[in-house]
Amino acid sequence: MCEISSMYNIEELAKYIGLNDTPNSWYVAYKEIKEKKLPETILEKDLLSEILEYYEVNDMDFKSNILDTVDLVKKDEKLQVIVYLLYYILYIDNTGLYKDVWNWKMSTNLFKSAGNYMIPVIVLLSGCKLHKENMRKRNYDKEQINEQKKNIRECCLLDKKRFNIDGIRFSQMVWGSYFINGRIIQVGRLQYEYLNEVPYEIAKYKNYDYFKIHISRGKELNEDEVDESIYRSKNKIKNFYPEIDLSRLLFFTKSWLLSNELDNILDKESNIIKFKSKFKIIKQIENKSDFLNFVFDEKKDNIDYNNLKEETKLQKELKKFFLSNKKLHIGLGILKDNEIIK
Repeated sequence: MCEISSMYNIEELAKYIGLNDTPNSWYVAYKEIKEKKLPETILEKDLLSEILEYYEVNDMDFKSNILDTVDLVKKDEKLQVIVYLLYYILYIDNTGLYKDVWNWKMSTNLFKSAGNYMIPVIVLLSGCKLHKENMRKRNYDKEQINEQKKNIRECCLLDKKRFNIDGIRFSQMVWGSYFINGRIIQVGRLQYEYLNEVPYEIAKYKNYDYFKIHISRGKELNEDEVDESIYRSKNKIKNFYPEIDLSRLLFFTKSWLLSNELDNILDKESNIIKFKSKFKIIKQIENKSDFLNFVFDEKKDNIDYNNLKEETKLQKELKKFFLSNKKLHIGLGILKDNEIIK
């Protein structure tokens, strides 16, 4: 396996796989991995096959493509350096470099000349051993272990269904790493991300233990399921995060589901409005891309709004906002059962 030397220019590496801009985190990570060897286990095909089996990824074409990509990377020192860079950012660095991945601008040239979308999958799955260690340390029960494995499996396969990509985008890679690094648990319908620092969004509420609620896509937002998840989450947090003081627990979320524009579009008895009513809205943030992503399943911002789907009432009404160039906002809110807002 190659030794990471200073022979490579970091901008050259970014352009090699088709990134228009070199991510800031690459500069930091490259300084740390120079003169070191890429851990061989990252590119062990037998181990990778075991990892796919552990996460129950049974798509044979997917398995074949990822193993072929291992052979591709082994023959290309530049790709090996890039794999190590990503691995370092996700699983070795402890300064928060992973947050930078959300800022990486995707290019239409990504992986056109070198590598492919299976490289982010390889990097994500290389954290399997760490995932098992974190689940053991957190004392996850059987139910949570199954949820964790399910989420990693979905991370691996979702982009193939949504975008016809043989692999995953960098955003899916970093999202999956949240589970592997013990940041997120799934409790029924909702996901809960543990934040061990004051989130900038709610900086005015200091000295609390923070969990950010995430709402996974593709499922009905049933009120009973939401209520059950919130109720059960506190006991799960107590068991998995013993350092948390439940009396100082603060749940919040930032989502298009909390948009004030929805009040004039949806019926008060709709599941979305019922969900929104569970939060004290403290801020509205202008944002159109989340609506394109989660409501219309469109990832690109520069699309012809005339082509937006109109399969639901929500899509029909929101399409009018886009065509008339009206502003849309996502909402930031704190769950109303938090003592601090009563």
